[in-house]
Amino acid sequence: MDMSQYRDLFVAEAREHLERLGEEVLALEKDPANGERLDSLFRTAHSIKGMAGSMGYDGIADLSHRMEDLMDRVRKGRIPFGRDIADLLLACADQLGRMVEDVTGGGNGSLDATDLCARLALTAGQEAAAPAAPADAETSPPPQPSDQPEPARRDESDGARTVRVRSELLDRFVNITGELVTGKNRIMELAAGLESEPLRDAATELSKLVRDLQREVMSARMMPFGTICDRFPRMVRDLARRSGKEATLAIDGKDQELDRGILEILPDPLLHALRNAVDHGIESPEERSAAGKGAEGRIVLSVRREKDHLDVTVTDDGRGMDPASLVNAALAKGIITPEEAATLSRPEALMLVCRPGFSTARSVTEVSGRGVGMDAVQAAVSRAGGSLSIQSERGRGSRITLRLPLSVAIIQVLLVGCGPLTMAVPVNAVRRTVELDRRLQRIEDGRAVFDLGGETLPLVDLGLLVGTGPTAGGDFSPVLTADVAGRTMGFAVDQFFGQAEVFTKPLGTPLNRARGLAGGAILGDGRVIFILDLPNLVDGATSRRRVFMHPDGAHKGGTTA
Repeated sequence: MDMSQYRDLFVAEAREHLERLGEEVLALEKDPANGERLDSLFRTAHSIKGMAGSMGYDGIADLSHRMEDLMDRVRKGRIPFGRDIADLLLACADQLGRMVEDVTGGGNGSLDATDLCARLALTAGQEAAAPAAPADAETSPPPQPSDQPEPARRDESDGARTVRVRSELLDRFVNITGELVTGKNRIMELAAGLESEPLRDAATELSKLVRDLQREVMSARMMPFGTICDRFPRMVRDLARRSGKEATLAIDGKDQELDRGILEILPDPLLHALRNAVDHGIESPEERSAAGKGAEGRIVLSVRREKDHLDVTVTDDGRGMDPASLVNAALAKGIITPEEAATLSRPEALMLVCRPGFSTARSVTEVSGRGVGMDAVQAAVSRAGGSLSIQSERGRGSRITLRLPLSVAIIQVLLVGCGPLTMAVPVNAVRRTVELDRRLQRIEDGRAVFDLGGETLPLVDLGLLVGTGPTAGGDFSPVLTADVAGRTMGFAVDQFFGQAEVFTKPLGTPLNRARGLAGGAILGDGRVIFILDLPNLVDGATSRRRVFMHPDGAHKGGTTA
């Protein structure tokens, strides 16, 4: 019987079981007497064995059978569940994961697991050479398929009818909806220029329908936050142990549903942020004891969805960061000049950890010392049209907040004009827009600044940054403010054109290598616009030439570090 048609289903379910297995092992480390979790762990290993046996993946069935034997003795009280058993079971889960990936690539999962099987047998008090044939595996073949197999798997176990759909299909739906949004904008633009009441009514009705379709399609792409963060507790545990520390990760908001496009962006920056928290934030048990803290450090990963954005936060109760030490480290590495160091505020000093090449590690390890961790976080968040902020208190810990748009496919942007170009800035990245009175501008330390809301902010000419030439002088300048590297900055433009809803498109070569561009979009009148990534745009100018406005209407280029 040809079993290949069931392979994808086996892989999907095996991955779910392995995720659950890892979660149960980590939970049992904290509460080894929890009988329900012991039973759940046994059932998980049994399920993997049964599925693998029915598919003929004997290597996977063998290893999971050995795990099942060990867990059976643990749950019967013959062997206490301790850290050594947890390490062994997690190592087995890793190997099973590699075997499942082998199946994904067309293999049969027959990777060598002799050493693990021997260790499992030894721990369980059995003979290592004893055969591990899954005698009680569920070997009955799956039900015969119909002539026309269903394109998706239905699951009605919870009383609500659900269906599994390939992610590629959902992506196509989103792309088509995005093109409809572009077409809708075009029709609305044409209707506004014609004296036809029926046409305007039809365009308005079409706009409502497209918006409804967009809402439904985007909701179909929503996935729980937990789908990407289930592996993080294991990573934190293993990393802390290798560093001679004790740390636990709590996840708040696992059931919060987010757009799949955002979930695809988050794993890498969260990985770096969590590694940074363990390696630089959490202290050794001795340090924590001397500071009056518990031996085990606590890291919290949380997600909170607001009306027009979401905040993903990594908080630790470790040693915190000292701004002065960060400034000294940046000076020693030549990342900033003494003049720049003298003007840094506390938030700006904390954001130095996001500068390329910055690191406070004394040596290079597999975890840190290369200066790419928080830089990678900042870059990923900026590309998504979001922002990064850091709060820290010496001896109390740190908090890293990633503020992201709700979607990266169809977004709201502010359209601005600089010379002949119309460009877009994600609304989520804009703090405020003002018509700035020229008399409120002044020079400090050779740079133009202005006062807004009790803050003194630097003023940058966006036209000179993007190469369209200086913005037009006048009694009032349109200025938008945005957060860049821990500081709010003002960006002068020629004109505000208002907000628009656009379908973002990735840039092709060579534009995808241009710093400061997050993507492109097509407006209703057919014009192609660039979506700006302001933090990266300014960061690129920092190492070359940052251009500031001058209160007399002229523009000056100033070289900075």
